[in-house]
Amino acid sequence: MNGSFDATWIDTENIEEAAQRFRADPSSGILCDLDTSFDLADDDSGDTMTWIGMHSPGWSVAVTLTGWLPFQPAASSGGRRIITHHHRADLAELDDEGMLYYYDGELLGPLGVLEEFRNYTLDLEERYNLGFEEMVESYLILAGRVTRRFLDRDWFTASRVLYRVPRGAWPR
Repeated sequence: MNGSFDATWIDTENIEEAAQRFRADPSSGILCDLDTSFDLADDDSGDTMTWIGMHSPGWSVAVTLTGWLPFQPAASSGGRRIITHHHRADLAELDDEGMLYYYDGELLGPLGVLEEFRNYTLDLEERYNLGFEEMVESYLILAGRVTRRFLDRDWFTASRVLYRVPRGAWPR
């Protein structure tokens, strides 16, 4: 990708529902591959451009190409689960302590420390001391274990839907 990577997993296979939960403009959806989505997302509107696709049974992923995908915990209301991950490789920085878990309208905390997911992290804990890239890889492995699929070459080569989330869609 690039120096900044922002991915958000939501527990639905319905792409339109995922886009709606992130307050994307429903009429902005364009089915396209990743290269085309980067070309289309290259604008100066200040809006967020996010590429959303089904990930695994029960999960979709939104990969943000420009801006950042703002939302409130309410996006997980109705018993939904959302996992967020954002990092800035150019600054060797993980925002929000790496990966956050939202459930039913509430932020429950960092995914890797929640009791519900401890079994997924047992062999990853030592890797956190290896450095920034290894830590990011560990977080992505953790998300893959929770959702039962990893972000891999096959996922990125398929066509997904590019949506525009208008600036100001969520209050800060």
